[in-house]
Amino acid sequence: MASNQASRKDRPLRRRALAVVVGAAALVAGSWLLSQPGDGPGLADDVAAASSASGPAAPMPAAKVEAASTAPVLASSAPGSTSPLPRAPGWPTDASLRQVQRALDGQGTPKDLLEAATMLSACQGADAFVDQQYRERDQPSPTGRQLERITGRSSQDWIRQSQDFQRQCQVFDAATLARGPELLKRAYDTGAKDAALPYLQWLNTSRQPIDPELRDRLQRDARQTAEDGDFMALLSYSFAFDVSAMGITEVQRQAYKEARLRIVGLMSGAEMEKASRDGMADTERMMGQWGALPPPLTAEQQREADALAARVIEAWRKRQGKQG
Repeated sequence: MASNQASRKDRPLRRRALAVVVGAAALVAGSWLLSQPGDGPGLADDVAAASSASGPAAPMPAAKVEAASTAPVLASSAPGSTSPLPRAPGWPTDASLRQVQRALDGQGTPKDLLEAATMLSACQGADAFVDQQYRERDQPSPTGRQLERITGRSSQDWIRQSQDFQRQCQVFDAATLARGPELLKRAYDTGAKDAALPYLQWLNTSRQPIDPELRDRLQRDARQTAEDGDFMALLSYSFAFDVSAMGITEVQRQAYKEARLRIVGLMSGAEMEKASRDGMADTERMMGQWGALPPPLTAEQQREADALAARVIEAWRKRQGKQG
């Protein structure tokens, strides 16, 4: 009885810890994507990243910190990924509505199914992303201020654009949005390997029973996506503080985190890398206050993490055509 009471008392802290993780992941992912030059991704891509912080069809307010390993996981094929993966549709339009409907009717390739699921996930998270932008405007974090300076985009700009996306998402009704996990399953079952990570996160957050063989396969495929150098998968694992649910070790999480931070520097410069490191450090300090941060690595473990991070960065370079 006493332990149950203590658990209930801890729930507000757990929810707050989860909110910190989700908010940090959304801020870092969105700001990094927004900083990309040229014809880079727009806000739809940022929202897709933020929305998957709660998992497709998984309402964020109901989540607990025990799901923190899966809550911030961002689809490895999400729009804005630096890897040459399929891009989901941009802003919801009549055309994207038709694409989703075709997918729900059983038509399309595995890539089409994954893109439709990503669009639904983005739209389901649109409200949460707007809320996050208001929180950042009203209580700006040090990292948020630094990122605002680097990108030249004000918090009001983010709010306005995220609200535009939110309105566009009204082309999808609630019943359609709720079918995102169905599309993820079909995408994975028909060969879209990059569906493994979002599908795994949804299964974890939904608390549905998972066949052990399927769980092992999903975890293996998801890890491979990260080790192939996919930026969004690396971001996901950076915030996977409960490593067991994602089938990784703490050594792997540290390696993926370091690879992601260094890739940010390679893509966007030293200032953006510093902002990302500051944001990660802030999040880990907060998680540590609630006992959700594992102990530091040993010297041997750190050497293993460094070696793995180097291999992941090299894989990313190859995917980008940047040898050496």
